[in-house]
Amino acid sequence: MHQKFSEVALILFGSTFIILMLTGLVVISLFINQKRKYRHLQEKSEMKNSFDRELFQSHLEIQSQAFESISRELHDNVGTLISIAMVHLKSISVSIPENEQLKLTEADSLLNEAMYTLRDISRSINPENINRLGWQRSFIAELERIRKTNAFNVHYSEEGTPFAIEMQKQIIIFRILQETLNNIVKHSNGHDIYSHIRFSDAGVIITIKDNGKGFQTQLTDLFSEGSGIRNMRARAAMLPAVLDIEGRIEGGTVVTLSYKEPVI
Repeated sequence: MHQKFSEVALILFGSTFIILMLTGLVVISLFINQKRKYRHLQEKSEMKNSFDRELFQSHLEIQSQAFESISRELHDNVGTLISIAMVHLKSISVSIPENEQLKLTEADSLLNEAMYTLRDISRSINPENINRLGWQRSFIAELERIRKTNAFNVHYSEEGTPFAIEMQKQIIIFRILQETLNNIVKHSNGHDIYSHIRFSDAGVIITIKDNGKGFQTQLTDLFSEGSGIRNMRARAAMLPAVLDIEGRIEGGTVVTLSYKEPVI
């Protein structure tokens, strides 16, 4: 009787051990399979991010070449046409009655203003000019160009000590700021632009705000944003940097770009 009880106990113990072992193998198999799936998804995500970065980098290079080409065309062709028109005006001024001289002077003044504006625009879109001046001086020049239009009161301030940033990243930073100013000029219906740059610990925070109409809703849905803002966000991701766009229902928009130089 005791021997049969021992045999039954041994069989139960063996069965339990086998069941536990099989269960453990199933759990381990599921864990390994899940981990493999997670690694596959992670690799797929990294490949997609890498592809997106390369695609956007190509887009930036093409855009840079386009900007350079447009800048050259503006300077060489349109600028030349305006210069020729100014020469013609001056050549016929002697044959125009005195009562018509005022109109000629006004036309000459408008052409001069158009020439200066064309020169400023050509400089602001030319990557070589950004390379020469750097992102901060290019940004200040862009603010000055807007101020000259007399459409906005421009306020600028800065604090801290600037630090060296890779030139390609400087171009990306400037393009984000340039697009921000472009949106303000086109859509804000305001009359004041406030900009502040703060450098600290190999990082920079750039804030641009206006006193215009702002946004009716917060910009949280990428599908509700225009191509300009989507490009700004894509550029910020390339740096990488944090871009915050706050549309105030009561009026005005605040754009903040925060960039931290990576530690090597």
